[in-house]
Amino acid sequence: MKMIKKVAAVLFALLLVLSTVSLSVSAEGETGQIGITITADKTSNLYPGDIVTFTINISTSFNYTAMRWPVMFTTKAFEPVINGEGDTSYGNVVGFGPLDTADSYLESSMLKNDSEAFGGTYSKTNYSGILIQWTGGTTGTGMGYYYQPNGYDCITFQLRVKDGYTANRGVGTVAIPTTSQAKKVFYYQGITTPSDLTTLYKMNSETCTVTANVCKVNIISEAAGIVPRSGTDTVIDTSHDTKYIYGMTSVVRDLVTINQNTISQFVTLTGNASCTLEMNAVGTYSTGAILHVYDADGVEIDQYTLVVCGDVDGNGEIALYDVALIVSATSNEEEWSWYGLYDHPSFLACDVNGNGTVGSEDFNVLQLYLEDYGYPSQTRSGTGIVAY
Repeated sequence: MKMIKKVAAVLFALLLVLSTVSLSVSAEGETGQIGITITADKTSNLYPGDIVTFTINISTSFNYTAMRWPVMFTTKAFEPVINGEGDTSYGNVVGFGPLDTADSYLESSMLKNDSEAFGGTYSKTNYSGILIQWTGGTTGTGMGYYYQPNGYDCITFQLRVKDGYTANRGVGTVAIPTTSQAKKVFYYQGITTPSDLTTLYKMNSETCTVTANVCKVNIISEAAGIVPRSGTDTVIDTSHDTKYIYGMTSVVRDLVTINQNTISQFVTLTGNASCTLEMNAVGTYSTGAILHVYDADGVEIDQYTLVVCGDVDGNGEIALYDVALIVSATSNEEEWSWYGLYDHPSFLACDVNGNGTVGSEDFNVLQLYLEDYGYPSQTRSGTGIVAY
């Protein structure tokens, strides 16, 4: 209720100001053009919670003493940035450049419940809005005015992508509406000669031509990251200091080589993420290799260490030497004296049957594999050997 009263008060103040400056004389032959261009500081790879700053450039062919028009934005995608209780700058609307230097001020208000601001495509079901108004301040000799034939970046405002926005790869639209119903809230007033500050001209849709663009930004609702590929046994384990990826069963069963091209057989990237695969210390993409994950802007957001159970030395194959390494690990020799199972990928690769410890059962599984009885399960679920 406080918000509604506040919005109503701001709207009333705007209309009051307009009534004081609109006592103008209409004259035939007084025509003008206004071009409005909206740009965004970021137009792609936006996520819920991101704040977008929009800039309005205004070009004119007339000496305008007052301007008013709504800026519509997609309701399901955006919400205005409000600083707090008592703040009337909804959407952080800021005027700058000539609008500040011409003894002027800028006000704004939400238009969500103003039916005259909506019409046609810009229905209040799909859009909300900010009402932009500029009025040249009164001086000792008359009114201030705005005249920029080549345009000038005059206004900025901010919108936040809604947290509940769920349309993956959706589009958020910001526009100055051009429907006849929406133009009921438009207002333009000017003077022909700067030295003649006594005759003001109120312009209408016939005498003032307005052109405006539609600014669109691309929104991604799904966070950047990776998930196990559907239909695989891949496990992405983030419950330890080192994040691991294992469960890539076809590595052993089908002898698939892990590399930059085949990693997509095991994991799926989300939210326009990308990844690169870094070789391990012995130059393979087996145990100890690092998967780097980046967001849509190319910023690294995570690292995952690959583990192929049974390939303890990470050379890309399971052989007798791996059995020997597991025997060494079960003997608690110094080279295996880590703090715990998940502190090193090679130690984790020793736990072939996935029961949480390294022991004789693990090298027994590898011996069965080497004798062609089956392949080591990669899911670390206690399965051990899986028959071919």
